[in-house]
Amino acid sequence: MRKRPPEAMSVDRAGDVPLDFGDEPPGATMTASLRLIEVLRPRFFDRCPICGDPATTEEHVPPQRLGGTKMTRTCERCNHGFGAFVEADLVDWFDGALTVPTLESDAVRGKRQTSRLLLRWTPNEEFVLFVEGGSDPAVREILAAGDVTLEVSLPDKNRWLLALLKSMYLAVCLKVGIPEGEPADLLRAELLAVRNATRKADVPVSAIAHGLTVLRHWGDPISEESVVLAEVQQETGPLLGVLLAGRVFVSLSSTVGDAVPAPTGRLAHQLQVGVPVKGTVASVRPEPPRQSRRTQPD
Repeated sequence: MRKRPPEAMSVDRAGDVPLDFGDEPPGATMTASLRLIEVLRPRFFDRCPICGDPATTEEHVPPQRLGGTKMTRTCERCNHGFGAFVEADLVDWFDGALTVPTLESDAVRGKRQTSRLLLRWTPNEEFVLFVEGGSDPAVREILAAGDVTLEVSLPDKNRWLLALLKSMYLAVCLKVGIPEGEPADLLRAELLAVRNATRKADVPVSAIAHGLTVLRHWGDPISEESVVLAEVQQETGPLLGVLLAGRVFVSLSSTVGDAVPAPTGRLAHQLQVGVPVKGTVASVRPEPPRQSRRTQPD
């Protein structure tokens, strides 16, 4: 299983105040009263809950990279299709990651690429970017030039909502079995359109997915269980849903309207990089295994 990236970190800087940052974005946040109702247990079916073919592969709910565990079975095509087309965007959204980043400056000819950039925020609402993995050796030279053009891709909202729709639907199957009737047929049709796409760019916009209520909890997980039936209290009354990996609430109902596709394409931003400052990592959450390397911000 892939290690969880750092969510929060404190860096001691020589002769300066520590640099503290975390993954919760700045600005107004919504608070909601959440009631945990029932922990949902694994339930395995002979046929795939999505398409009806023989269920042959174990399925994590939510995806393992969010902290899910093996909760049911689907067919190989549904399992792998969602993993290839939408679940990577869900992981990037959950991790606060900017993907396929390239940097460019007058100091080096051409654009140079790094691994995913993790976007984090200081208490003063300043952003911090650091590379999760490796990068082109010329990146340091580009950063030293001062004026840098950064291009990134954001997680596709339609795709990560579809990944959550799949996890929500499978959670329903854990509770009541494979549902029948028109509402379930319409939902499965949206999921099958993902599975049947030939590439990520062909994944259709889902009105049902865009109508879900999705709430994200920051900080330590509310529950250590993979899937919990839960209820959020809203001004209009209680809203039933599932809490995934103790962090993400997804409603069981959808306000279906005119789905608006998320913006596509690349984003470019001009950065002015100052003089490098050396520091040591004082704390990180979650703590990495002893053998792992700690990532320091650039």
